[in-house]
Amino acid sequence: MYFLNNFKFIVALFMLCLLCSSQVQGQSNDVEAGLANIGLGAVVGGLGAIINKKPEEKTGKVFLKGLYQGAFGGYLVFESKRLIGKFAETENYAFVWPSKLINSAGTSIIENAALNTNFWEVWHLNIGFNRLQFYTKDKFKVDYRIMPFSLGAAVYGFTQGNLDFRTSLKTGNFVFINNRMTTNRDGFVIDGMTAANVIFYRIEETSMLSKNQIVAHEIIHVYQYESLSGVNTFLDKPTKKFNSNYKWLNSYHKIFYTDFNFLLDGTLAVINPNFETNFLEREARYFVNNRVMD
Repeated sequence: MYFLNNFKFIVALFMLCLLCSSQVQGQSNDVEAGLANIGLGAVVGGLGAIINKKPEEKTGKVFLKGLYQGAFGGYLVFESKRLIGKFAETENYAFVWPSKLINSAGTSIIENAALNTNFWEVWHLNIGFNRLQFYTKDKFKVDYRIMPFSLGAAVYGFTQGNLDFRTSLKTGNFVFINNRMTTNRDGFVIDGMTAANVIFYRIEETSMLSKNQIVAHEIIHVYQYESLSGVNTFLDKPTKKFNSNYKWLNSYHKIFYTDFNFLLDGTLAVINPNFETNFLEREARYFVNNRVMD
């Protein structure tokens, strides 16, 4: 158990798990897809709970609690992706906001598990760079903070394309029309992409998917990005300790919620940039492209 209390060991173990998952084959059915999302939620919840456990708590008990809570959150993330698959099939936007709310609930539960708290204590909803947090433990409270990396992605979006206002409202994400994207990457035509939780799309005669189906594919990538937000809790303890020495940081954290998952998401993209073998890309194709093209 000594190593489980070693922060560097835990982070290294987590990165190893992600590295392995980025190289595995994409899902071929809902059972595999569900297990992948449940497994990621369980790993994040369990390891985060150990990092954030209180000194008097037993490691094994804390780990198991974080594990099963994180697994439950991962299951909700999986169900939210299935709804986006329904949106891709029907192009009915009635599936999108329910999916977003379920996804937010799932990622909230994973974060609570990783913080070693009860699954219902804090809920959040991300809309672009805006993060709304709802505290329900003692007294109901709403907190608003800005996610700096997502803010940067939104600013980048405005420099690269035109905001699709109606689609943004329908999806709860910033969606941009961008005709500057490269036409070919590793042999694949690029009709859409994400930066953090910002979506870009373009439509050409060669596009195999409709605009709504391209957006659906990119929403899956947004959900993948946001499901990594549990790793932000890994830095909760050291950040609080660091803040006590610098008062200006306390003011910073009252305004901003640092979305370190942006860095992790980028790392995964660098580890395996190939569209054909990248796990995240294969998952998006499973939930959207396969349902549309079968």
